Amino acid sequence: MLIRRAILWDGTGAAPRRDMALRLEGERLSWIGPEARAPRPAEDELQLDAGGRWLLPGLLDLHVHLTLDPAAPSQPAFAATMPATTQALLGARHARALLQAGFTAARDLGGYSQANVALKRAIDAGWVEGPRLATAACPITVPGGHFDHVYAPGAGAPGIAVISGPDEAVRAVRQQVRLGADWIKLLVTGGVLSAGTPLETALWEDEELRAAVRAARRLGRPVAAHCHGAGGVIAAAEAGVSTIEHATMGDEAAAAAMAQRGVTLVPTFTAAEAVVREARAGRLAPDIASQALAIEPRHAAAFRAALDAGVRIVCGTDTGVPGTVFGENARELGHLVAHGLTAEQALLAATRDAAAVLGWSDRLGTLEVGKLADLLLVEGDPLADPHCLAEPARLQLVLKGGAIAADRRPERTAAGRR
Repeated sequence: MLIRRAILWDGTGAAPRRDMALRLEGERLSWIGPEARAPRPAEDELQLDAGGRWLLPGLLDLHVHLTLDPAAPSQPAFAATMPATTQALLGARHARALLQAGFTAARDLGGYSQANVALKRAIDAGWVEGPRLATAACPITVPGGHFDHVYAPGAGAPGIAVISGPDEAVRAVRQQVRLGADWIKLLVTGGVLSAGTPLETALWEDEELRAAVRAARRLGRPVAAHCHGAGGVIAAAEAGVSTIEHATMGDEAAAAAMAQRGVTLVPTFTAAEAVVREARAGRLAPDIASQALAIEPRHAAAFRAALDAGVRIVCGTDTGVPGTVFGENARELGHLVAHGLTAEQALLAATRDAAAVLGWSDRLGTLEVGKLADLLLVEGDPLADPHCLAEPARLQLVLKGGAIAADRRPERTAAGRR
């Protein structure tokens, strides 16, 4: 395929370039340059006229839960009654919606079974459509911690996921790797959706955290830590995790701990907005709703502290929690801009920088020769209006590995795509 007459934003940090052309050979980019120097197309080569629209890398969402149901009135009931096979099929539906929304890669940070691992393998095998996935299998928690009630014996969720003591932490990490986890997810503080769990502080002992991180590193797995309060953020950062999820109640000390240790923040504004909306609408249990409303006034200040401290920010939505919608993930870019990033920084957070966190910079995140042809054709200027990426009609073409995943171009004919 030869794509011509595009405005190219390649995700490297360079300014957008007009009248650019790209050649795809197989699943990779083989040539990029000015339209005037475009190689002569082969007789059977498909040509795509971008018509002056924007071309940019496929997006990455580093915090999703594909096999959860955002419409489920009770997450514990969903976990206990929904078979893993059904969770996997639901995940396939969500994965397709995510891909068609322009997210060609994502990190699934845990489910109630190994359905997310099965989903990743099905996508890799080409059985179902979806983004390239890194998965965390089941998160790990402690008694009395976030989602302990879901993973407790008899609750219906398999896997070693509730630990007490360093030895059990190591055993749980090894078990998740054995089950297929690419990342290890630790639920360090309480969670909004777990009534009565403390949000402010770490519920793990320091040695438990260090043991889990050491075991993960030994097995070549990075660690993501769910944290709301500053105490949890600091403990997780000092233990050596790679990313902090949420940090909705962080402060300057928490921001400094992340910055000093090179920990990346995934702020998940989409989920925070959704659970607050659900709480105000009366669709959450009162004790959960009160926790959702407690984080709202502190999230923006916590994010600003991290931004001011120089913490790397990447895009993650936590889609899968109540009130979120798969396919609307690009709204997170607007939230990032509203809370202090420039539009370019927000785009980099969802492309180049997100790929770097996954360790996938050699193939994704930027449009460069030799990398995978994951790209989007957009009607509108995402540097002036990042919200355009969240409007399906303006996200006109999605390619994953050179294959068309979504085509909404108005000029396509009834006889086929051109």
